[in-house]
Amino acid sequence: MDHAELLLRASEELAQTSGLEDVRRRLRDLFVGVGKPSYVGLLVAGKDELHRIADPDIAHSVEQEVLTLPVDAAFPSTRAMRERRAVFVPDREALVAGYAPEAVGFSDRMGFTTVLCLPLWGSRALLGVLAVCWAKRHEVGVTERATLTAASGYVAQAVERALYLDERISVARQLQEAMLTDLPLADHVEISALYEPAADGEMIGGDWYDAYHLPPDPPGGEPGALMITVGDITGHDMHAATIMGQVRSMLRQATLDHPPYSPAAALTALDTACAVLPVEASGTLVHARLDLVDGGPDWTLTWSNAGHPPPLLRTPDGHVSLLVEHDVLFHRGLGPFLRTETRRDVPAGSTLLLYTDGLIERRGHDIGTSIAQLVALLARHGDRPPARLLRRISDWAKGPGPGDDVVVLAVRVPRPGRL
Repeated sequence: MDHAELLLRASEELAQTSGLEDVRRRLRDLFVGVGKPSYVGLLVAGKDELHRIADPDIAHSVEQEVLTLPVDAAFPSTRAMRERRAVFVPDREALVAGYAPEAVGFSDRMGFTTVLCLPLWGSRALLGVLAVCWAKRHEVGVTERATLTAASGYVAQAVERALYLDERISVARQLQEAMLTDLPLADHVEISALYEPAADGEMIGGDWYDAYHLPPDPPGGEPGALMITVGDITGHDMHAATIMGQVRSMLRQATLDHPPYSPAAALTALDTACAVLPVEASGTLVHARLDLVDGGPDWTLTWSNAGHPPPLLRTPDGHVSLLVEHDVLFHRGLGPFLRTETRRDVPAGSTLLLYTDGLIERRGHDIGTSIAQLVALLARHGDRPPARLLRRISDWAKGPGPGDDVVVLAVRVPRPGRL
């Protein structure tokens, strides 16, 4: 009954895994009914190496010491990998006689006496090794070995799926991060950005930020006004990330093709392009332009908001305003929309904060309360340099990881005398 229960439990538990860490976590209690092993280890094959997947919740200090083993190391696990078969070490004497002192020392520090290493076969290759270990000498009979071997097949399927998902998510993350813009170097304006992926590694979002200078006027002169954007494409998958890249590029082009570079005109052009092409894009964004008033030191902010959370503006006296003016979100089903824009004077030394909804929408938290807390934080710490301010915001947002990607962009216009 114990053997049958193990196989049933393995088929159910391991079918639901989503990554290597999840597989490792579920292995911890999976084998308790068969021979009660004291430890079950998971090692995944790399190029001429085995990588130990450490338990994410239990601190095995010794396990952390030996995370990577060359495949030619004299360990039972690497032997199982090299010889592509199960390797059984009945006791310490057999370990001393057949393996390296490092293997004996590791086993002693972990408290192992009997070890069974089973190769994990994927559909096309050997994926790694499952190590089942007992603190006291344990006789592994024919039935038990057959059961453990069968269970290792379920483990192998879970590992293969996890490796595929981890690789796909890694590629998507790299793609998304590659599409995030390098911030422009500005002589006067300080600007810093924060991007934090969702806690759920499978969620690839469409959040982005952008910042760039308009062409100099006159040509050859100082860089023009600063355009800044923060947006969020609907969805949490590779499609959302690729649509984000398209929308970001289209909005840049729409801005530069419509002098005198009105944010509302650019968003209107984006709506039209998405409806005509068509591009399956929907979401929210704020698109803004920051100009130095002739003669300085104050600035002017002009923005158009397509259904996005309100930007925050902190003036040098510590007062924080919500820039609540907005239009509807963008969606090709809504058709082309004549966007509006709002203009506001920005005193020298002010800080502008744009963010995506992942910062304020958290499980168990009211959005209005989160915005109020963010306003209070900006009022208290908004005089810090933008990079330090974003670290403070990141600390505030920590706790249970965000269920969505988070983007925050902070812009500080210089005080008088720093122009």
